Amino acid sequence: MSIKLTKKESMSYVDLLAWLVESRSKLEGCRVDNIFSTDRENTYLLVIHCPSGDHSLVIEPSKRVHFTNFVRNKGLSNKARMLRELIRGSVIRRVDVIENERILKMELSNNTIIYIELLPKGILVITDMDNKIKFVTEHKEFRDRVMKPGEMYVLPPKQEGLPREEIEKLIKKGAIARILGVPQEIISALSLNVTSLEDLERAKFEVAKVLEDIREGKITPCIDLEKTVLPIEFPGCTKKESFNEALDEYFTNKERNEITEDKNEGEIKKLESTISNLNQTIKELRDNAEQFRNYGRLLMENFSQIEAEIKYKGSNEVQIGNYKIQVNPKLSVTKNAAIYFDKAKELEAKARKAEETIQQLTKKKAELEAMVNESKEGKIISLRKKEWYEKYHWSITTNGFLVIAGRDVDQNESLVRKLLEPDDIFLHADIQGAPATIIKNPKDIQEIDIIDAAIIAASYSKAWKLGLASVDVFWVYGNQVSKSPPAGEYLPKGSFMIYGKKNYLKNVKLELAIGINEQGGLRLEAGSINVISRRCKAYVTITPGENDQQKLAERILKILSRQTGLEGIKVFQEDLVRLIPGKSRIASSSDKLKDNLSDQT
Repeated sequence: MSIKLTKKESMSYVDLLAWLVESRSKLEGCRVDNIFSTDRENTYLLVIHCPSGDHSLVIEPSKRVHFTNFVRNKGLSNKARMLRELIRGSVIRRVDVIENERILKMELSNNTIIYIELLPKGILVITDMDNKIKFVTEHKEFRDRVMKPGEMYVLPPKQEGLPREEIEKLIKKGAIARILGVPQEIISALSLNVTSLEDLERAKFEVAKVLEDIREGKITPCIDLEKTVLPIEFPGCTKKESFNEALDEYFTNKERNEITEDKNEGEIKKLESTISNLNQTIKELRDNAEQFRNYGRLLMENFSQIEAEIKYKGSNEVQIGNYKIQVNPKLSVTKNAAIYFDKAKELEAKARKAEETIQQLTKKKAELEAMVNESKEGKIISLRKKEWYEKYHWSITTNGFLVIAGRDVDQNESLVRKLLEPDDIFLHADIQGAPATIIKNPKDIQEIDIIDAAIIAASYSKAWKLGLASVDVFWVYGNQVSKSPPAGEYLPKGSFMIYGKKNYLKNVKLELAIGINEQGGLRLEAGSINVISRRCKAYVTITPGENDQQKLAERILKILSRQTGLEGIKVFQEDLVRLIPGKSRIASSSDKLKDNLSDQT
């Protein structure tokens, strides 16, 4: 059975309630670590730090609020900067949905309140504990309330109860959503058919039961990617592990599909209009020029007739066939014809000038279109799901085993304490200042996989920064690694004890491959040449050198862009810098483009 659903544009009260019931533990008691603006207008990212880890909260007033696993371009608009000043570093004490309203209320430890309105024309508001507005994303004046700093935050007026006569009219129209106070999609999903007041009472009971189930955490996340997302099951939907996951996938897909507008597109439309008008002008100029040339030819071809008309009759207009041609009786036929030929030349000159202008405008239009395409492409590329392990250095081995390595002392500590299982393989470069590196679940692992992981362990060690060509790497099983020091000794943070035999890989070459994996969305990957050459069509290999990471990243992206034909991968600049272990040089690339590598030292 199928039901009729319209495309969801924003979260409903039911959605907001279900999301908060499910996500409250990721909010309350957690700290607002940072705030960013995004490429999408009026959309913000809050980095929330909890004991369970960091989470990214997407807030788009009037539309949605949910955690996201998708990467977005981060910026710092003036509004985001103001939000940082007001709420960064504060702990979220309490979160509630205001009863029967699409408004989320968050009380913070610095005695401020965040109101996130998902109503039409909704806004994000920061107030003090007395509800005096400190910040609002957009100044607005409604009939019942004024939203700007210094004013008191007032909730929208509540809808009054409907009289019996109005209810009966709405039932006849089939507009029961307004009576029940829930969106039509909930009514459709529940297959509620109301044709009488008795039916209405049953429908009220069904809706109340759904809301009560949601409050108790009985949620069935379901999604139709092209239509809607609901916390209850409906025909044709796909179930998800969590309602937040369903919201994230639905609204991110919607966001991706709406990446169409660019600030340069208005200028492109103006250029197209100007070029079109110029083409019309050129046609008119050339038509008129041809007409003038024709007049000149007719005058010369009928010289005797025209001379008689001018000389003896003093005519200022002559008739030649179907043409009436203006002449100056004081001038000779030849001079009259010359005037028309000169006029034709003037118009042709103007037409050529207009053509030159069109060439310039067309070139400018092409440049703007390239910028627009690059911008759109970059936004689409950057809007991708981020895996949990991407916060570490990571790679996939030849036979598909996951390798993760710490980026700093804190991550090394976390990896050993929280993620290292007894049967995992632990690797470490034989040098002070190296990442804790783990191969997860290495069942039936082969030597080539351990070598792949050793390249990660070696490349992100201090050996790279020292400019060494190679370094030894040892590996052991997880059950040989301990955070417990011998009696009377102390282990500093990020250090550990190894018990039993170490297995050494001698002279692991410091050579790292970095490429663009185009399967299932674009992302940067790093690893051994053996791995990256199989997983990525476009890649480069780097070794220790003298080039700054930032400048080298720009160079690598140019090469990868040329190899893939994708201009938008420039959005990976920041990620690429983090992948490069230290000062480096490009050794080679997948299509053997040396890109004037000889000038590198």
